[in-house]
Amino acid sequence: MILRDGKKGLKRFLRFALATLFILLPMAAAAQTAETPPAQEAPAAPAEQGDYKTGRALFSGEKRFTNGGPPCISCHSAGVGELGGGILGPNLAQVYAGPKRALLMTGWVNSPGLPVMGPIFSAKNITEAEMEHLRVFFSETAKQPVAASKTGSFVGAGAAGFIGIMIFFSIVWSGRYRKRNKGTAHDALWRNYGGKGGK
Repeated sequence: MILRDGKKGLKRFLRFALATLFILLPMAAAAQTAETPPAQEAPAAPAEQGDYKTGRALFSGEKRFTNGGPPCISCHSAGVGELGGGILGPNLAQVYAGPKRALLMTGWVNSPGLPVMGPIFSAKNITEAEMEHLRVFFSETAKQPVAASKTGSFVGAGAAGFIGIMIFFSIVWSGRYRKRNKGTAHDALWRNYGGKGGK
């Protein structure tokens, strides 16, 4: 009886997990496909003196900053990388096209007054040459359409992995109690309580 209740509980849990999965996946997919407003057209600007590939490498961390600062992708996203980047800071994909373009100045990025970046980059400054490469990277990124967030696929992969692990442990431990007691749960109760409760 105890073993049957355990199986019923496991079945209830698996049903609940599947129902939750079927509810959350469409919601995640809907959030992923939500449209973003189109970027405003920026006035024509003078050409930057940097290299796109170097800027991308600096952003993604493939190339280290001269003074040892962390890569931008650890806090920001800009359509680069497998999972898109960090979510601590804002998405920088359209920063060059919008009114926040002035924030791409070296003095602002290295300013100690910024709450998160200040303590890091005031001690490990980004050089002007590195900032020029990053500006070219952001100018090219702003010309491309904003890629959809990959949060939905990440949530889906995590949920599928969780369910797979639960099924694996269910199979591995399904007969553990019976094997340990060399019989049914009723036999174990009979031995433990000395025949009380009838057989």
